[in-house]
Amino acid sequence: MDELRQLRDRHDAMPDPAAEVVSEARSRLAAHMRASRNRRPARFVAVRRTRPVWGLGLAGAVAAAVLVATTVNGAQTGSGRAGVVSAAPRTGATPTGAPSPTTLRLRPVADARDLAGNAAAQAAAEPDVTPRPVQWAYLKSLSAQTQVDGGPGLFGMPKVKRTHESWRRLDEKGFAFMEHGRLKVEEGSEYEVTYPYLLSLPEDPGALLERVYEQIDAEEAARQDGPAKGGHRSTPAPLTRDERDMYAFQYIAQGMRDAVLPARIRAAMYGAMARIPGVRYEKGASDLAERPGVTLYRVGDGYLRDEIFIDPETYAYLGYRTVVIRDHTESFSTVRKGQILGWDAQLKGAIVDEAGDRP
Repeated sequence: MDELRQLRDRHDAMPDPAAEVVSEARSRLAAHMRASRNRRPARFVAVRRTRPVWGLGLAGAVAAAVLVATTVNGAQTGSGRAGVVSAAPRTGATPTGAPSPTTLRLRPVADARDLAGNAAAQAAAEPDVTPRPVQWAYLKSLSAQTQVDGGPGLFGMPKVKRTHESWRRLDEKGFAFMEHGRLKVEEGSEYEVTYPYLLSLPEDPGALLERVYEQIDAEEAARQDGPAKGGHRSTPAPLTRDERDMYAFQYIAQGMRDAVLPARIRAAMYGAMARIPGVRYEKGASDLAERPGVTLYRVGDGYLRDEIFIDPETYAYLGYRTVVIRDHTESFSTVRKGQILGWDAQLKGAIVDEAGDRP
């Protein structure tokens, strides 16, 4: 079924042909049909009845003729991959006032996989950008968080919003931030999901999700084989299926939150999230910066809703949030329904040459 859905997504992302191409194809088809009716066969030939091709009537024939004419005339331009259509129109190829034959067409979004399919189609139409390991990722973010066990921000109290800037070298050999108005550069990395790992992820959503689960399973195995404490080994309880899926969603979300990613990898992340059991799509959302968006979300442990915000027009990542949806007590700590444990909006992101550079 995944193959059929990918084929449908690719077909639906193909551009509509230009009006003049459709008109020309119809004219050629009509002329061919008239000529066929007027042509007398030289001799009678018995023809065996064959199985019909369902759905390929006159409309299907016209569509096929249009596709052939469009391809032959070079109106479809690829990005180096078969079936991928460039969103950029060819210079001088479209008459003034005529619709562009290479305008990307996306399907209406009804669920998480529709969103991921549109994001992948749009990303495939964009040029590939490969950053260099010595470059830096610049991020400007807005964040807010409420306190555990009550405090400011709960139940309608105002949340304190903070804007911060950060730089992160792509080979993880340095990171930087602003402190008291001055740039502070540190060696090493403070990020759990590293840039080399993110940039190595496959662009196929299924393969990407498999890699994430492998990472989570490896970390779980290391946790189970951890050193004994106080001379006694206490084996932690293994992850449940729900916890494994919850960590997969959070791991992918963390990668998007802390990085500036190529559009194709980001789209594959959406697709991987859509494959995690329990992930849902919701429209009509608003992020921390009050920008309209949609969300992919998942409820873990029955009380924590993790969600990412996505621009419904560009499919850019906007931010994330973790919110408590019911009261919960664990290890002498209580969280209340409506409490926000983390909320972040990505205001600006770019690849720059040096720490301190801004786009």
